[in-house]
Amino acid sequence: MVRLACLTLLIGAAVWSQEQPMTSLNYARPFEPPTRAALIALPPGAVEPQGWLRDWCLAARDGYTGHMDEVDQAFRQAWADDYQMTGEHLAWPRGAWPYEGGGYWFDGLGRLGYILHDEALIAQAKRRIGVLAQHMQPDSILFLWWLDRNNAEHRQWSAVDDHWPCWASGLLGRAMSGYYAGSHDPAALHALEMAYSGGYDALRMGWGMSNPWPAFDAYTQTGNKQIAAGLDALFAPDGAKDSSWARYRHLPKTEPGAEANDHVVHFLESTTPWALGYLWTGKREFLDTALAWHDLLADRAMQPHGVPVSDEYWGPTGAFRGSETCDVAGYVWSQIALLTVSGQGRLADRVERAFFNAGPATVSRDFKTHVYFQSPNRIAPGSPDYPHGPRAEGGQYAPTHQPLCCTAALNRIVPNYVQHMWLATHDNGLAAACYGPCKLTALVSDKVPVTIDCRTNYPFDETITLHIDPAREVSFPLSLRLPGWCAAPELSVNGQVVPAKADATGFARLERAWKPGDTVALRLPMTAGVTTGHDVNAGAATATGGTVTLEGDGAPYATVSYGPLLFALSTEGRDINTADPAAHWQVALSAGQLDLTVKRGAMPARWDWPQAAPLTIETTAAPVDWPLDLATPKMPATPLAATGARQPITLVPYGCTKLRLSMFPVAKP
Repeated sequence: MVRLACLTLLIGAAVWSQEQPMTSLNYARPFEPPTRAALIALPPGAVEPQGWLRDWCLAARDGYTGHMDEVDQAFRQAWADDYQMTGEHLAWPRGAWPYEGGGYWFDGLGRLGYILHDEALIAQAKRRIGVLAQHMQPDSILFLWWLDRNNAEHRQWSAVDDHWPCWASGLLGRAMSGYYAGSHDPAALHALEMAYSGGYDALRMGWGMSNPWPAFDAYTQTGNKQIAAGLDALFAPDGAKDSSWARYRHLPKTEPGAEANDHVVHFLESTTPWALGYLWTGKREFLDTALAWHDLLADRAMQPHGVPVSDEYWGPTGAFRGSETCDVAGYVWSQIALLTVSGQGRLADRVERAFFNAGPATVSRDFKTHVYFQSPNRIAPGSPDYPHGPRAEGGQYAPTHQPLCCTAALNRIVPNYVQHMWLATHDNGLAAACYGPCKLTALVSDKVPVTIDCRTNYPFDETITLHIDPAREVSFPLSLRLPGWCAAPELSVNGQVVPAKADATGFARLERAWKPGDTVALRLPMTAGVTTGHDVNAGAATATGGTVTLEGDGAPYATVSYGPLLFALSTEGRDINTADPAAHWQVALSAGQLDLTVKRGAMPARWDWPQAAPLTIETTAAPVDWPLDLATPKMPATPLAATGARQPITLVPYGCTKLRLSMFPVAKP
C-alpha cells in the first residue's frame, strides 16, 4: 500500500514556472538562453511506438518514407552532391523544388529511423543528410553549400522568388537538427553552425521563417556568437522589415474580416517561429502574439478533423473546403512547437485531434498513395473541385500529385507526433503530452534512467496504463495531460485513487518516490456527442482585396465526435477512389441527437485504419432530399424535412474512411 505521505498532487498552479530553480537538468543544452521553454523535446528514439501506433510507423517505413527516391526523380535529386542549381534554376519551378521536397522528406526519414531504431532507415538518413553535412563550406549560403555568401552574384541567385531557395534551405536545417538530435553526428552540428554563422542576414531570408528554429538549435549547442547576432537582429524592433511575414510580429485584429487570409503553409511557417522571440529576448509578447494568431486561425477556419481550411489559403470552416496535406504536417508541427514553448496542454489537444483524424486521411492504408487535399465530406471521386494546386484531382489517392510538396511533407506527420508524445521538464521530471501505445526511455532526477511502458489502445479505448521502471527508487515529478474534452478523468497510482485535477496548464502533476513496478492508471471517459455549426461557404460572398466577406449565417451542419475522434459515414466502395453505389448518404442528423450507441470490437492483429473499424457509433438519421451538384457541392442552406422514417446508420472514425460524410445536414425538428 502506498502511503499518502509519499504522493503529492499539485493542483491549480502552473507547473512550468520560468522562476523554478534548475538543478541537474538532464536535457539541458550547453548554451540555453535565460528564458526557457516550458517543456523540453526529447531526442528522436526516446519514445518508441508500440501496438497500433507501431503498425502505422512500419507502414510509413515500408511505404513512402523508406522509398521516396523510388517515387520520383526529384527525391533522388534532393540535396544530392551532383544536383547543384545556380542562377535562375534556383527558382522553385525551374529546378530548385527538390530542395524543398528533400527538406520535408529528410525531416521525416531521420526521425522515423531513430524512433523505430531501424538501422536501414538510419543508414539511408546518414547517406542523404550526413553526406550533405560533409559538403558544407564555411562561406556557404545556408545549406546551399556550392554557393559562396561572399560572392555578390551568388547572393543575388539566392534571392530569387522572395528568397525561396533560403526558405527551402531552412526546411533542410530542421531535418539536419533532428538528425543531429538522434545521431550526435558532429558533422551535422558543424554543418548547422556553418549555415547560420558568418555575419550575414540569413535568418531574415526566405519566403517563410523556416531558418530561425534550426539556427536557435545550432546556437544552443555551440554558443556561436555570430548566430546569436543573427537572432538579435531578427528579434530587434525592425527585424521583420520588408518581409512577407512582418504582420505576424504583431497581434491580429480580431474584428471579422480585419485580417486578410494567407497561404496556410506560409502562415504556419511565419507565425510559429515568433515564439522563439520569447525564448531569445524574454519578452512574453512574442509568445502571446504567436498564440493569438493560431487562436484566430482555429476560431475562423478550423475543420472538424482538426486541421484548418487550407486549400491552399485559409477560409471559413466548410464541408467541402479542403486541407492541404502539407498543412496537416505543418499544423501538427506548429502546435507541438507552441506546446513546447508555452506548456499549454490545450495545444496538445489540437495535436491529437489533427493526428488521429486528418493525419490518416492524408494517405492510403498501405502508405503508398495520398491526397493533396482532404475535405470533411468526400462523397464521390472528383468532387469537390478545390481552388488551387491539382484542383479536383487533388482529392484522389495517387502515388504523387503536382506539385510534389505534399508527397514529401506527409513523411513528417507520424514521426513528429511519436517523438513528442513525452517531454522533459526543467525540474528533472517527465510530462505525458500526447497519448498512444509507446515505450519511453529517459532520464529523471539526477540522470537516473527510467522506462515507462504506456499500454493502451487510445484513442480507440479510454484507459491508459503506465508501467514505471526506474533503475532504482527515485523521486521525480510525472505530469499527465488531462484533455480539455474530458469532463471527469480518473487517476490512480498502484490502485490508489488520487484526485485528477488539471492545473492552469492542463496537466495533473504526480510527485513522489517511484520504484520499479509502480503503475499509474489514467482513464479518460469519452462521451459521444453532436456538435452543430454553420458552413458559411454555402452562402453569398463578396471579396475586397484579400478579404472575403460572407453574408448570412450559412448552412447548418452537425458532426459526431467521441473523445478526440471525429466520426463519419463511409461511402467507400471497392477501393479508396470508388464510391459505393449502394451507400445512402442523403441523410441528416438532429441538432440535439441523443441516440448515439458506442460499439467496441477487438483491435485487429495489424492496424491499417480499417474501414471495418473496432470502434463504431450506431445512431439513426433522417432520409432527406439533397440534390447535390458534385461539380460545386454545397450544404443545404436550411434544415431539411425528413422524406421517410428515420433509419439506422453506423459511423466509423474519420481516419478509417477515404470517401465519407462527416459534416451532416441538419434535419428539421
